[in-house]
Amino acid sequence: MPLWLIIILDIGIFYFFFGNTLLRFLQSRKMALRSNLRDYEKHFRQQLMRDEDILERRHCDGLRVAIEELRTARLSSDLSVCQKCLQKYQGDVSRLSLPPSPSFRWLRDNLEVIIVALGLAFGVRSLFIQPFKIPTGSMQPTLYGIHFQESNTAFSGNSLKRFFSFLNYSQRHVDLVAKEAGQVDFYGIRPVPSLPFFPNSEVVIGTNAYKVPGTVNDLQKTLYELYGKREGGLFFRHSEVVLRGAMQSGDHLFVNRLSLCFKEPRRGDVMVFITDGLSNPGGNGFGGRYYIKRLVGLPGDELLIKDHRLHVKAPGESDFRLLDRKDDPGFARMHSFTGGYRGYSQMPTAQYLRHNGDSFVIPDGHYFMLGDNSENSLDSRYWGTVPRANLVGTALWVWWPFSRRWGSVDRVEPLPINTPPNLPSLMK
Repeated sequence: MPLWLIIILDIGIFYFFFGNTLLRFLQSRKMALRSNLRDYEKHFRQQLMRDEDILERRHCDGLRVAIEELRTARLSSDLSVCQKCLQKYQGDVSRLSLPPSPSFRWLRDNLEVIIVALGLAFGVRSLFIQPFKIPTGSMQPTLYGIHFQESNTAFSGNSLKRFFSFLNYSQRHVDLVAKEAGQVDFYGIRPVPSLPFFPNSEVVIGTNAYKVPGTVNDLQKTLYELYGKREGGLFFRHSEVVLRGAMQSGDHLFVNRLSLCFKEPRRGDVMVFITDGLSNPGGNGFGGRYYIKRLVGLPGDELLIKDHRLHVKAPGESDFRLLDRKDDPGFARMHSFTGGYRGYSQMPTAQYLRHNGDSFVIPDGHYFMLGDNSENSLDSRYWGTVPRANLVGTALWVWWPFSRRWGSVDRVEPLPINTPPNLPSLMK
C-alpha cells in the first residue's frame, strides 16, 4: 500500500477522533464565539423540531425567538453583540420563555443516540455489510489470520513509532531473548492482565518469566511452527533469540451479505459461511461458527485434485478440465506455485479428494469449500459440503491493516517467488 495513502488514512482517522477538539483549540476568539452561538442555535432548533407537537405555545415561541436572536448575533460583525448574546444563554434562562430542561436530560439524550446507533449498526450488519476477522491462516496468502512475522533485527522505534506500527499494520513488536539457558514451558504459557484488545501472555524459559504480546493460543502456535521440528525443540541457549519480529492481527474485512440476494454463488468466490449442522468426522470441533474459504465447486460438479491442481467436470461435460483464470483469477494464482500459493494438496486423513483418482460429486443445494492454504486448512475435504442456507456472503473489502491486501478482496497478484508444494501428490 503506498505510503502517501497510509498518511491520508492516518490523517482521516486522527480527524475523526480529535478533529473537533483540534479545530476549537486553533480557533480565534471571534470564531470561538460564533461556534458557541451556532451550537446553542442548533440545540434549540433541534428541540423545536423534535418536541413542537408536545410543547406549550409560549415555549415554542420562546424557542423561535432564541433561534432568531442567536442567528442574528452569530452573523453580526460586532464581537460585543456576540459576547452579550452568548452570556445571556449561558446564564440564568429561567426567566426566558424556554421549555424547562427535563430531569436526567443527559441520560435521555445519550440513550437516544445509543439506540439509534445500535439500530443502524445491527440493521446494516444483518442486511448489507458484516464485519469479519480472519481467525486462522487457512486462506494465506490471499488473506492472513493472526500470525507472527519474523525479523532479523529488533524494532528500535519509540512509543510513537510503535503506535503507528500497530495503527497502520496491526504489528505488536516482540524481541524475546533468553536471559539464561533453559526450556520453554510450552504448556505453562498463561495470560496476564492486559488492556482490552491488547492481550499479553507470560512465557517461562528456564527460571525467567517474560511478558510477550499475544494470546496463549497465538504464542503456542507460533512456537510450534518455528521450532516444532527443530532438533533440540524448545531448548534455548543463553542470549539466543526466541522470538524477534511482530505479532500481527488477522485481516479485518467486510462481507457483502446482499450479494446472495441477487445472484447465485460462483466458482472462485471467497465466501463466508456458518458451520451450523456440519460434522467434523475427526472428532475435533470447529474453531468458530464463521468460516471463510474459496468456493470451488457448485451443485452437480465433480471435482478431482491431480498433481496439486484442481479439476472439474461440470454437469453436461464429459471430461475433467483444469480450473483456471477463465473460471476465476484466484485459480490461476493457486496453480502458479508462486508467492505462497502451493496448489491444492491431498490429505490421506481427509474424506474426499485424497489422491489423484479420488473424485467427488457435489450434491444438489450444496457447495464445496477449500482453503487457499490447503496444506493447512480444515475444509470440505474433511467435513464435506456446505448447504446453501449456511452461506453468509462474499468477502468484499479488507479495511485493516493497511497492507498490500488492503482494498477489494482477492485482487493481489502473488509475489514472484517460487513456492512449490511441501507435500507429495498421492497416486492412490
